[in-house]
Amino acid sequence: MTKPWTVLFAPSGAGKTTILRLIAGLDRLEKGKIVSRAESEGELVLADTDGRVHVPAHRRSMPMVAQRPALFPHRTVLGNVLYAGTERQAAGRDMQLDALLELCRVGHLRNRYPSQISGGESQRVALARALWAPARALLLDEPFSGLDVGLRDALIPEVKEYLAARRVPVLQVTHDVGEVFAVGAEVIRLEDGRVAAQGPPEIVLERERTRLLRQLGG
Repeated sequence: MTKPWTVLFAPSGAGKTTILRLIAGLDRLEKGKIVSRAESEGELVLADTDGRVHVPAHRRSMPMVAQRPALFPHRTVLGNVLYAGTERQAAGRDMQLDALLELCRVGHLRNRYPSQISGGESQRVALARALWAPARALLLDEPFSGLDVGLRDALIPEVKEYLAARRVPVLQVTHDVGEVFAVGAEVIRLEDGRVAAQGPPEIVLERERTRLLRQLGG
């Protein structure tokens, strides 16, 4: 990724989640090569079928927020978030952790268990856990789909600022035009498994935006 925040846009079923899982190391690549390039760490080959390379997910430092949050049911909200951190971060009273929980609007839920919170709250806890983890890059799979528009639009700029300060690049996938414009990031539009266009959303998704505005106007 060459941009701080990049969005892969395509219809449902186009393989967006598969791409994220391959990058995260959760699935194995059948043919090809995946390379991560970071300013501070240089080039890292994550997968290379010709060279029989497959770096396991836990060594890639690329936390992924899935569409359905996979929280530990036996851990509290705080315990779920802390699980992703290092020993250096392990203090539950750490001011940075408190600020992160508030950023994700889950500070008041810190002592509750996943069974005691809603789907949207679970999604924000999963996001907080990923933000707390040491990361070369952050992978987001429809991370704001369970949130109402007002909360989504308030949360996105704060998350962008948080990650920009830590120089963590983001690859997000979505089929939601409104979400793409709310993020305001570089967009890669996929069609039939190939890159059809890349650039700012106003240009790449002009057709989809016009259609959406007509629907809203109608």
